[in-house]
Amino acid sequence: MTAFSRASLAVGSKRWVVEIRSLNQRYFELSMKLPPGMCLFEPRARQLVQSVMRRGKITLGISEEGRDDESVAYEFDQGQVRAYLTSAQKIKSKFKVEGKLTVEEIMRLPGVVKEKIPEDLHTWNWANLSGFLKKVLDKAVRHKEEEGKKLDKDFRQRLDHIARTTHKIETLVQGNQKIYFEKLKSRLKDLLENEKLDTERLYREVAFLAERSDITEETVRMKSHLELFIKWLGRQGEIGRELDFLCQEMNREANTMSSKAQLFEVSQEAIAIKSEIEKIREQVQNVE
Repeated sequence: MTAFSRASLAVGSKRWVVEIRSLNQRYFELSMKLPPGMCLFEPRARQLVQSVMRRGKITLGISEEGRDDESVAYEFDQGQVRAYLTSAQKIKSKFKVEGKLTVEEIMRLPGVVKEKIPEDLHTWNWANLSGFLKKVLDKAVRHKEEEGKKLDKDFRQRLDHIARTTHKIETLVQGNQKIYFEKLKSRLKDLLENEKLDTERLYREVAFLAERSDITEETVRMKSHLELFIKWLGRQGEIGRELDFLCQEMNREANTMSSKAQLFEVSQEAIAIKSEIEKIREQVQNVE
């Protein structure tokens, strides 16, 4: 589910801003943009975010308020430069090669030039950073909960529609059973018009075919899935995968009802059920 949260905090002489954005996605994906001085906290920050958000494309950013690219200061690592030059000299000496490193080439080497860490960042520790992150995460979770309530209402309306359509299918099938039975009997008589008709066998065959078209088991299972879906909606914790599984099972029952009933009206109603299930399933992919 989607969420956005933003908060600022004064540390030393500056204010720092934390932003969290979460977009719908079936799996968990987190990208972080932290100041250089906070990079050592990245593993714990990732673990903290994942403890409260299990699905979604999530972006976490921490930045100095009002700071733009022009105000970013850089410094070079003298020890790293010295190490590169020493290594270059050893290569020249050992392999008898010529060449010089220019300033531009040295500056492009990994670890030579890096963003200067503001003095205020040295006052950060995991205790105050984690407290700050929890505050922003709590707000983002509240946004998710608000969206969840809207989804819950939508799910229940669609489930009610599926239940009513399933009942309509039951009524259609029951009302057409006798007609279907007579059609089968008439067709078999036509096919066997030149054969001696065994009435008892005829009725057995017709009964067998009628039984194959019976959808009682499918409608009973559909109602059971609907009840279980509603039950899961009222539970706390992670329910996304369970709801996704129930959508698959309901879709299976709708397909079987359509193929077994052999009635155009039933096929139409089964398509309506599948349409509702697909709409539910699209949203279920975002439920944690």
